[in-house]
Amino acid sequence: MTVPFFIEEPITWKKIEVPYDIVQYCDSFTLDADREDLRYIDCVWMHMGYYGVPKDVMKAHRDEWNPPVQPIFELNE
Repeated sequence: MTVPFFIEEPITWKKIEVPYDIVQYCDSFTLDADREDLRYIDCVWMHMGYYGVPKDVMKAHRDEWNPPVQPIFELNE
């Protein structure tokens, strides 16, 4: 179960729900930023299409992106 994330959209400042794939991408891409930081909000707005980039282009970009795998155990060979 995922917790919905809401953000103010930049035109009317109404609260809107952010799609989970955008939240997941921006969480990983802006690793050291809080969700209230401008850098995180900028990532969300860009991927929601507010900067003129078509949503399908940003969706394709997120689909190509592979987050780095961080192992939790060391391999002893």
